[in-house]
Amino acid sequence: MADSVEVRLPNHLAGHENADPVIEAALHRIIELARRHEEGQRAVAAREGLSLADCEVILRLAHLEPDECTPGQLAKLFHITAGSMTSRLGRLESGGYLTRTVQPGNRAQIQVELTGKGKVLHHRFADRMVEIHQDMVGSALPPKDRVVLNDLLQRVLTHVEATAAPVGS
Repeated sequence: MADSVEVRLPNHLAGHENADPVIEAALHRIIELARRHEEGQRAVAAREGLSLADCEVILRLAHLEPDECTPGQLAKLFHITAGSMTSRLGRLESGGYLTRTVQPGNRAQIQVELTGKGKVLHHRFADRMVEIHQDMVGSALPPKDRVVLNDLLQRVLTHVEATAAPVGS
């Protein structure tokens, strides 16, 4: 059975004789999988009445050390402005998912922490994403093929990370 990449690939390759069809197909499949993964994330977030960006903050906060949970640190992690992060945190605080506390010893320092409601949402969102991952990959490949796929992707990513210029340069 043909997938969407196999159907569209001849059109993508037309006029590009130097393109390796196997490389192009693999990269198009990775892109399509990433797109579908993001669609799944957005659907899960929407069911909670939140944006994916807001859910990503909750997911990140659940796994950060307390000293990393400042609006400035979060803005850097997400590559957004401090103002954008402040807006995001304001929405989540209004929804009862997190608190922002001014640190007594340094009034310029604001600590961000998940509330009980935020922790519950984190687990619910993460559990649903694990189900989506299982549907996407686990149900398509037996365990030994998952290991091979993971090893191959790791080799490619390690190569790209070692040879590519840093993002933004």
